[in-house]
Amino acid sequence: MPFGAIGRWLSGKDHNKEARAKDRDTNKYNKKVARAQHNQYLAEREYAYETQVKNWEYGKNIQDAKYAQDLAGYEKSLDIYNQSNALTNFAEQGARADQEAVIQDLAISQAFQREAMHAELMGEIKRGGIEKLEQGNKLYGIQSNRRINSQSIQANLNQFTAQNTFEKEAKFVEGLQKSGKAALGQAGVSRNKTLQSTAAESFRNLVALDSSLSGARDKAGVDLLKLFVDSSLGENQVGLNLDKIELGINEAKAEAEFNNRVLTANMQSAIGQSIRNLQQIDLQRKQADLNAFAQLNLFPEKLPYAPEPTRTPEREFIEPAKVKGPRVATGVEAAVNIVGEIGQAATMVMGGIGNFQDIFNKVPGGNLGGGFNLGANNIGDFGGSSPFDFTNLGSSSTPFDFSKF
Repeated sequence: MPFGAIGRWLSGKDHNKEARAKDRDTNKYNKKVARAQHNQYLAEREYAYETQVKNWEYGKNIQDAKYAQDLAGYEKSLDIYNQSNALTNFAEQGARADQEAVIQDLAISQAFQREAMHAELMGEIKRGGIEKLEQGNKLYGIQSNRRINSQSIQANLNQFTAQNTFEKEAKFVEGLQKSGKAALGQAGVSRNKTLQSTAAESFRNLVALDSSLSGARDKAGVDLLKLFVDSSLGENQVGLNLDKIELGINEAKAEAEFNNRVLTANMQSAIGQSIRNLQQIDLQRKQADLNAFAQLNLFPEKLPYAPEPTRTPEREFIEPAKVKGPRVATGVEAAVNIVGEIGQAATMVMGGIGNFQDIFNKVPGGNLGGGFNLGANNIGDFGGSSPFDFTNLGSSSTPFDFSKF
């Protein structure tokens, strides 16, 4: 029959001392390990945070440097853009000035041409005017000559007619005188013959005078006709010359007008071409502006950097559970075992005592050290502040003091 619990109890030896020491060492080691793990975690956590901060600051410096580089590139491209615009403006102004110079040169050239044409026309008109004056003078001379010659011929004819008439009258008187003398002569044949002869002579003289008058008149008519023909030819020639002069003036005017129209058309054509050139210049300017703007860098936008790193939430550490190895039953369990063994022994020796209270009542004080009252209704009433408080079970040297039995 086993009585190990009672024997260990009665021996007073602490059979769990080594186990408790081993448990203390194990628990102490576990605490150190847990503390070291905690410290290692805190160090790694701090190191990770500091590394994140360094990487964050390094990335931020890189972003700032990149932004400064982009900003410098933008400023450089903006400077190139402004210089390109300045060159484009200079080229545009030069091209426009060239077009204006072309029109101005053409206008000046045409002004000289128009002046020369006007001077030539005025010279032609002046020459025509002088020639008209000359032809007018010539016509006046022809007309004057015709008038003078006509008057001279008429005057000669009148004078000849008057002289012929006077001679006819004289011859008639002379014939009458001769006829009168013959009539005063002796009568007879001779007187008649004398009268006839006188009358015939007088007739012949009158006929001769009439004939000479008629010839003078014919000659005067012929002279007048010739005079009128010559003057008419002269007047016609003067008229032809005047028409020729007028035609030359008109041709000069027509040529000047034609040349003016040609110059005007040339000027309009040059202006139209200049307008097209200016439009081409505007198109080239727009193309140059588009090309320059296309090469202009976009203004760099500084994007917000990543949020500042934060520490990760601290992990909660739990104290390691105390290790409790296997123990030799010395407490309540031992008491239960002892009670069981004593009960068995009492049953065997004393013939089955009904309960164990009487056995323990023999112990002075009625309890095992004042904290192990077997009269308790349950194992929790064994005394102390906890259901298994064995602090009052005897002296400190031995868990159980049996001196009072």
